[in-house]
Amino acid sequence: MEEELPVLHNAYIEVEDKIEDGDSNGWRDSATRHYFSALDYSLFGAMLVLSAMIGIYFAFFAKKKQNTISEYLMGGRNMSLAPVAMSLTASYVSGITLLGVPSEVYTYGTQFSALCFATVIAGLFSAIFFIPVFYELHLNTSYEYLGIRFDRKVQVLGSFLFVVTYLLYIPVVIYVPALAINQVSGVNIHLITPIVCLVCIFYTTLGGMKAVVWADALQILLMFGSLFAIIGVGTNTVGGFNTVWQRNADTNRTELFNMDLDPTIRHTFWGVVIGLSFNLTYHFSVNQGMVQRCLVMPNLKQARILIAIALAGVSILTAISTYTGLQMFAAYYDCDQLSTKVVSESDQLLPHYVMEIAKSLPGLPGLFMAGVFSAALSSMSTGLNSMSGVIYEDFISPFMSPRTSEERASFIMKIICAILGIICVGMVFIVENLEGVIQTAWSLEGIACGPKLGIFILGMFYPWASSTVQHIGSLGSKCRWSIFGGDGGI
Repeated sequence: MEEELPVLHNAYIEVEDKIEDGDSNGWRDSATRHYFSALDYSLFGAMLVLSAMIGIYFAFFAKKKQNTISEYLMGGRNMSLAPVAMSLTASYVSGITLLGVPSEVYTYGTQFSALCFATVIAGLFSAIFFIPVFYELHLNTSYEYLGIRFDRKVQVLGSFLFVVTYLLYIPVVIYVPALAINQVSGVNIHLITPIVCLVCIFYTTLGGMKAVVWADALQILLMFGSLFAIIGVGTNTVGGFNTVWQRNADTNRTELFNMDLDPTIRHTFWGVVIGLSFNLTYHFSVNQGMVQRCLVMPNLKQARILIAIALAGVSILTAISTYTGLQMFAAYYDCDQLSTKVVSESDQLLPHYVMEIAKSLPGLPGLFMAGVFSAALSSMSTGLNSMSGVIYEDFISPFMSPRTSEERASFIMKIICAILGIICVGMVFIVENLEGVIQTAWSLEGIACGPKLGIFILGMFYPWASSTVQHIGSLGSKCRWSIFGGDGGI
């Protein structure tokens, strides 16, 4: 029996008719622009309100107020495993990831999902080699290790690179999903981004690490919920799982073990696993957001269990995102939304697809928007909390009086957090005027992350290395990047 795909097939015919009439742009504007209902806005607003209430609770009503360094920055070093594991998973997954992985799979097939192997490798390195060192030293920031191992100059260099990287990355994390949703739904980007950012600044500044962790736990549930809803409705719409798989298999898109050694191929097993292993080792092993969550655990065993759960969560989200990409391809297999200019950029594919299938499930666009911005909020809150701790511990605390009270120190960190958040809000509007936003962000992150990981590896695995050797190596890595035009981002 022939499968019925009325929406997609008619869309394909209409594109051809409009292009023949010389009205492709007019068709694209009218056909791809949908609007959110009151229910959609209510679901999205509920996510923001609940996140803000979490910050209020930990600031004013929790038994332990966020008025000491240990409480504000480290959650008292005695937090429950489940919410921290959910938080760690949420902070790893950004809105760019939720939009980018399905689009990548839609366009190039499933080979990119080999990043699950890279995730496991990076997690093992973190649990075996890096986290035990940080835990034994009872540090507040990962960069304090550099001061102990080398000298204060190296510590300041690492901290500076970290802050600059996050200040450049957070505006992109907020802007990209906002732009994608704006272009398929008409939601005003200049209204939604400041609101989202200000809510994030509010609960992160007031509630500290505990508010960040519990807000992340709420937000990861919304991420999973939105993706599962899309999978359920979309699979049913296209004709079932067998249809999804068959249409992708027929076009040779279901590969996972392409062992070709040709470096010019976009994705091979070796390229994805080796390249992402280095990138993810930095994020899982020395990035302050990751280390900080491990250090809030009461003991090293709990910290290692935390990493294992987070690896499972990230792998599951990767698998779900991969299947979502396959599902989109199955839906549009006879009408490519990019080549027909229905959408102009790949990061608009998933929002466009959600709006197309949302007719059968009211509220799905709002749930999806809440899920995407939950990922953005978790990344932003993690960055703000981590940066405030690093700036205070590495740049301000050394010049403070030893008699400075814990309450004053935590207040200073809250002020730093709020200022950083406001800077990020302003930079969103600067990012708007850049071309190749995502590529630029990954390139800048690659410049900083490569040398930072190299510094930590040098310190932990080469006991004879001195701070002089480290400075020369770090400078050399930057020069090499600029000379050869390299890009450490994946």
